[in-house]
Amino acid sequence: AASSRSSSRPSASSSSDLRTHCQEAVDRMVELKINFLAMDFDQTMIDVHTGGVWRGTAGELSERVRPMFKNMVEMAHAAGIMMAVVTFSGQIGLIREFLRIHFPEYADTIVIRGRDGSWRYEGSGSRSGKQSFMASAVEELLTMNPDAEITKSTTLLIDDDRHNIKYALDDGVRAVWLNPRKSHRALADVRNLI
Repeated sequence: AASSRSSSRPSASSSSDLRTHCQEAVDRMVELKINFLAMDFDQTMIDVHTGGVWRGTAGELSERVRPMFKNMVEMAHAAGIMMAVVTFSGQIGLIREFLRIHFPEYADTIVIRGRDGSWRYEGSGSRSGKQSFMASAVEELLTMNPDAEITKSTTLLIDDDRHNIKYALDDGVRAVWLNPRKSHRALADVRNLI
């Protein structure tokens, strides 16, 4: 199953195909002028649901990364797309270490918003699902990139929770549902965004 770890290594052609599909997805984001990619963590970037209580190390958790996200984050960064992890987990330190393992050169440019009590959204926008998480992340990204302009139409959320997807779409934000059992389909959905 796509959501479980595989003991066999991907073949060179499947790794190449994955990179091609990830690049096509990022190219589509660029075509649509998406400059902010918000990604859920549990069951989205990784193939397990930690429930916010992961007891292992960041290194052990890093083995659970979905290869599509390893590739897509690298390519999105190269394309100048700003990113955030938006999660209901409160294990922000663990997620930060996970990002540093996979993306050491730019992990600290990826904003994290979780349920750790370290932030509060003061705006008047939607607070449903991940909307306030994304809005707060945008506020931080704009302090890091003062010349940037991030809007709902330049934002993409990828999440495994259909409710979060519905809230985003209802609020005018592009969103792609990642089915944890068929995660590869999310790339096609990104490539088919309008």
